[in-house]
Amino acid sequence: MVDRRKRPQGGADVLVFLDRHRLAHTPDHYAFAHEYLNGDNEQLRERVDGAIDGGVRLTEEQVQELRPAVRTGLASELDHITMRVIDVVGDAMAVTSDLSRELVTASAALLDEPGASAGPLLATMLRRAESAEASFAEAAARARQIRAELTALQAAGKHDPLTGLTNRTVFQERLAGDLRSPTCVALVDIDGLRQVNDGHSPGVGDRLLKVVARALAEYGRSHLVSRWDGGTFALLIEGMDLRAAGEMVTAACEAIGARELKVRESDAPLGRISLSAGVVASRGRELGALLEAAWQQLRSAKRSGGNQVSVEGAVTVVR
Repeated sequence: MVDRRKRPQGGADVLVFLDRHRLAHTPDHYAFAHEYLNGDNEQLRERVDGAIDGGVRLTEEQVQELRPAVRTGLASELDHITMRVIDVVGDAMAVTSDLSRELVTASAALLDEPGASAGPLLATMLRRAESAEASFAEAAARARQIRAELTALQAAGKHDPLTGLTNRTVFQERLAGDLRSPTCVALVDIDGLRQVNDGHSPGVGDRLLKVVARALAEYGRSHLVSRWDGGTFALLIEGMDLRAAGEMVTAACEAIGARELKVRESDAPLGRISLSAGVVASRGRELGALLEAAWQQLRSAKRSGGNQVSVEGAVTVVR
């Protein structure tokens, strides 16, 4: 069987995989190979490993059968960008091929007529080289634009579109990495967000999420603050012990809860909101166990009526 990959495989590795199986460099094939080499779909990986065991090449029919059927909007964007990359590379190769062919022709002409003047021929080739240079410059500009779009797509995949905070995926990836000890995790949830949405509108609820996100990011500016989902936020607090982390989260919740908020459309008072939070220390626990401990503390704060910060071993009522 094929060994499990120990590190992410880059674009060059994906192309090597396609070439090894004599698969065309199409967006579908690229997406398939990238998912196999880097994705977390274990079922796909096992099926592909089984199909290529013993050095067997994949066929086009097998790829269509094996590749995940679900396509996302991001995949569609990547398809579009991939085709543009192929166009840029193809154009550059065409220019290079044409220039090389003309240089060979010119060299042959000089060899055939050694006494002939090289001036007109060299002038022609100089103009051709200048044209090729301009084509390469245009290709470079197109490549830079594509790079900018890919960077934007990468950022979009790591951030919550509403609040601008990093998303849960980024939080979990960072939590699974090398962290500065001591490390604590906090989950903070808006009490009564559903009532705000139902009593006013989802738009008001969205603006409330933005307010809380900005405040948490300000209080936790030295730490990673992410939106988990719904009205829940996650903080990865590094270099701070459990007591200090609990105090920081409590201070943030108190400051946010002290604000008198209004509904923009009517200028009617929204009143004060409250937050509940659970804070735990890593203590060498695995990612799953650490997150579950944080959820237990958050649930404990909620069950006690909300407006509380539940730290492992202690509970603080937010004033």
